[in-house]
Amino acid sequence: MLQDPDNPYEEWEDTVWASSRAMAQSKCELIASQFPLTEVINVTQATKTPSKDGTYKFICWFRAEVISYDSNTKIDN
Repeated sequence: MLQDPDNPYEEWEDTVWASSRAMAQSKCELIASQFPLTEVINVTQATKTPSKDGTYKFICWFRAEVISYDSNTKIDN
């Protein structure tokens, strides 16, 4: 989730294969959880015909807050 929606952000997308939109949403949320300050803004179905294994292609749309570091920012390791 974004900390400050007024900060600059970038949007990006990724694809997942799932048997339903709900399953695709879950997979998209899992992807977003692996990146700091990232949220899923939409999930759209890209194919209407299922693949051989019965899944459909979905597109996950993400928004990530841009984290910028300046010379005054201290990063602890």
